[in-house]
Amino acid sequence: MRLNPKIFLLGPTASGKTELTKFCYDYFQLELVNVDSAQIYKGFNIGSAKPSAADLKKYPHHLIDIIEPDTSYSVSRFRKDVDNIYKNAEVMNRTPFLTGGTMMYFHALEFPLDDIPQTTSKIRLQVEKELLQLGLPNMYEKLEKFDSVAAKSIHATDKQRILRAIEVFYESGKPISSYYQKKKNNELPQYPLLKLGLYPEDRLILHKAIEERVEKMLKDGLVNEVEGILNRYPMLSESFSSLRSVGYKQTYLYLKGALSFEELKDKIIFSTRQLAKRQLTWMRKMQNIEFFNPYDKKLSSKIKERIKKFLDQ
Repeated sequence: MRLNPKIFLLGPTASGKTELTKFCYDYFQLELVNVDSAQIYKGFNIGSAKPSAADLKKYPHHLIDIIEPDTSYSVSRFRKDVDNIYKNAEVMNRTPFLTGGTMMYFHALEFPLDDIPQTTSKIRLQVEKELLQLGLPNMYEKLEKFDSVAAKSIHATDKQRILRAIEVFYESGKPISSYYQKKKNNELPQYPLLKLGLYPEDRLILHKAIEERVEKMLKDGLVNEVEGILNRYPMLSESFSSLRSVGYKQTYLYLKGALSFEELKDKIIFSTRQLAKRQLTWMRKMQNIEFFNPYDKKLSSKIKERIKKFLDQ
């Protein structure tokens, strides 16, 4: 059975995905799906560069503002949510257009995982304490000992994925790699898929865009936003996935007195650049992805023509 086509728009942070998504929506019958792990949280607006309320009204997205920041949201739940969106989009004869920069989510849509267990706040706090005591390099060595398979697929500086893998092992007693499904290609959905990747040829321009974005976030009230979140959810700490998001974690530390304001800005810029680097690494490893320079003046027209050709097949 040939399923309806799907479109992925991937790119590092600050590469222009939001504006390009709006442009594409204006030309095609698309069902927009958010693929950003920070934008799923209610109240996480400025730091996640979430589209404005006006934009969301004109360009409605699935999977934005769907959970509270003290709630966990797993990759397996994301996949189930997207499967339901796919089914509804097919009924309405609209093309799912998935846009964002959380590469693990994109990966899970093509290579499904078994249901990975949720972890309790007790386990997350335990792992955070170990991190403070041992440091990230030793935590990575710990992961290598009980799950060498996962360790090989996780970079030694990818703190979030290292901690997540350790949390799952502590929670379930099983390595996270044991939850990877070993499906054959013919068992995966055989829908036509177009993967569009925004890949900057000039990293200096990307770094400048990141710096400008961080400065705008701070000017727009990121600190006040996080302060309000902490007032509404006083139990939140770094052990929660929401506060591990770039920008929110550093602002949390600033509000706790661990950083000065200048250090806050520098830390967010540095962490965002590191995030972009990881995103680009993921993209280079993907199969059948078509790269476009986000700073090409003819980008919009090129993307429009490519989508039109894909949908006309």
